[in-house]
Amino acid sequence: MLVTTPPGPKLRWALAPRALVQIAALLALASTPGCGSSYQSAWDEPAPTQSAQAATPEAQSQRADLIAQGDQAWAARDDAAQVRAAITAWEQATELDGNDADTWVKISHAYYFLADGHLRFTDEAAMNDVYQSSIRAAERALRVLSPEFAQQMTAGQRVDQAVAVIDNANAVPALYWRAAALGKWAQGQGFATVLSFKDEIRAVMTRCMELDRPYFYAGPDRYFGAFFAIAPTYAGGDLERSRQHFEESIRQHPSYFGTRVLYAENYAVKSQNRQLFEENLRFVIDGDPESMPDAAPENRVEQRKARALMERIDELFE
Repeated sequence: MLVTTPPGPKLRWALAPRALVQIAALLALASTPGCGSSYQSAWDEPAPTQSAQAATPEAQSQRADLIAQGDQAWAARDDAAQVRAAITAWEQATELDGNDADTWVKISHAYYFLADGHLRFTDEAAMNDVYQSSIRAAERALRVLSPEFAQQMTAGQRVDQAVAVIDNANAVPALYWRAAALGKWAQGQGFATVLSFKDEIRAVMTRCMELDRPYFYAGPDRYFGAFFAIAPTYAGGDLERSRQHFEESIRQHPSYFGTRVLYAENYAVKSQNRQLFEENLRFVIDGDPESMPDAAPENRVEQRKARALMERIDELFE
């Protein structure tokens, strides 16, 4: 299925009100201006199958070995080559069993991290395709986890309406990484595409909040912290709600640096609270990434983002 957005006039960013420009950042939570764009979704792909040969003990052993190889490479994800190696191994495993939703989620997460944790610093031109790969992998997981949802998507239903049929917290990882990758991809396509997917991503993250609020270091709260800070008041922006979501995410995982970077970048800048900006970024820059061993590579990425933001402090605060 080719997912498209309606055509729109070419935007002149220099003339856009500041509030509208801020909406464009909404989906990135982190371009070129242009009309709505499209991505190739996984909804119309043939249903995943497992061949008779794939079900043999030998094939199952091979699949387990491939998943283990991917897991080992993922543990070294500070190195982009190891992220790619993990993706390759996991994708080979899904060729043996396309109904393995957990491995599809791993693939989606890995593609997202490859783009956000590596390519954003070295090859921004390549990020678009990588985010699309993340989206499709998550959709393949959702087809397995919720056939009803997949059927509605194939029939052309809107995601923000269909997502209500998902009532199992096991689907949250796939929903979360699809929404995160879709947001980053949309921002890269331009303002019209961002607006086209804004409601969908907000609805999906709301469902994640309802089903598994703590997922990925309180990720849904982190998202809404940024959402309510970036959006103008007439589009749902609310600095107090932003602060509450950020503080809740930090309360649950004070050593996950990504929340503090977004808190500084979005809430502190919007409220022009320079002290809060410096405090959170200094916490990240001077902090020990290994304070959360499972998220140490992510924390090192956030340290790079924090240093880049700190260099812009005089530009961001009047």
